[in-house]
Amino acid sequence: MSNKIKLFIYTIIGVSLPFLVRTTIFSYSIKNLSSPYTTIYLHSLDIVLLLGFVYLVWKTKGFPLNGQKFVDKLWISLVFLIFIQVFGTKYPLISWVWGIRFYLGMSLIWYISRFKYLAKDLKYIINGFLIGMLAQSIVVIVQFGLQKNIGLPLVIEPSLSVQLSGVAKVSIFDNTFVRSYGTFPHPNIVGFAGIMSLILLYVQKLGKRLATIIYLTTIIIAGLIDHYIITSIQAFVITVFTGLQLMYGDSVSLIKHLSKLLILLLHILVLLSFSKTALTMLLLIDFIYLTTLTRKTMFHVEQFQNRLRAIPRIVINGVTLAGGVFLLVLPYHHILDTISKRSFYAQDAFKMIDSNIWFGVGLGQYVVNLSDNREIWQYEPVHNIFLLLFCELGLINLILLMVIIGLECYAYIYEYKKQG
Repeated sequence: MSNKIKLFIYTIIGVSLPFLVRTTIFSYSIKNLSSPYTTIYLHSLDIVLLLGFVYLVWKTKGFPLNGQKFVDKLWISLVFLIFIQVFGTKYPLISWVWGIRFYLGMSLIWYISRFKYLAKDLKYIINGFLIGMLAQSIVVIVQFGLQKNIGLPLVIEPSLSVQLSGVAKVSIFDNTFVRSYGTFPHPNIVGFAGIMSLILLYVQKLGKRLATIIYLTTIIIAGLIDHYIITSIQAFVITVFTGLQLMYGDSVSLIKHLSKLLILLLHILVLLSFSKTALTMLLLIDFIYLTTLTRKTMFHVEQFQNRLRAIPRIVINGVTLAGGVFLLVLPYHHILDTISKRSFYAQDAFKMIDSNIWFGVGLGQYVVNLSDNREIWQYEPVHNIFLLLFCELGLINLILLMVIIGLECYAYIYEYKKQG
């Protein structure tokens, strides 16, 4: 396959990550129940993952998770345990579908880490993803300006209006505004994708090791107060691809002016998502990025006098402005309500863990195992991916998963030191 054809295919895949996220090819309701959590959805991204898996099997002439390394054997054990627990779940088909997604995601990690030359192909997908986020930023800005959807097909863009119930809104100075969705299922996922994109763009200045630490910190912080990284196939795929690029790929290199424009637009995208987590991470990442630039200028004597005064001023003004905007739009009464709801969700999670501690309730089974006779808004996953994984995987699978991730990170850090 020629490089031009590969570039075209991979770029299309990358662009589709943010833009085709709402496309549902097929849906099936379990036992005619109306809840979205008892409905199996086949997304366009599922097809992309499956085709990618088939291509990698063909290209490498190897089936994933059949290696001789200790980590590979642990992956095999985890997959076996995840699929064997299907027999004890309330709705086995839901767990089976999520198990397949989990397996396809792990397969990407396995192939890229074992066959390093595949990382060269990965950069095309990441560049395509960033181009898609550039267009996504424009959609977000226009949505907020119009306070409604911009007219893209319903399968791509959600219906947005202040009058519509269920649409995420924010109250500023007693005025209600629709939070921008882009083409994602929720503004929080838009903000999360924006932060992932900024991390990828900052790698060249921050270095892979620091960028990877920021990436892991972002996942942990987002995971402690939300569940989208696990429950949204879109956020899950973006997380996996970003992590693979940071660990095994080269630094992202867009055209200089395009990169600067994208950084600016991504800041606007994160602000208009009104995601408190994304806004917090934006402040943190920008502070680290600007501080890193300041430190580097100290070693360029000829530029020191001009930049010594400019960079600290940029840092102070930038952080102050972003912090002011953050505090301005922060609805404190809503935060108290959010804390109350999350406490309620946590109580449900601990009850579920207590009764299913070893093997969990099964992947994708959290909501369907909640008790009946409650308000509709209470039928949600616990807003903490660590508690959610504990509930659905159980203690044995969770420990095995943590061991695998720890060993993978250790192997990466050890190889990084060896190369350094």
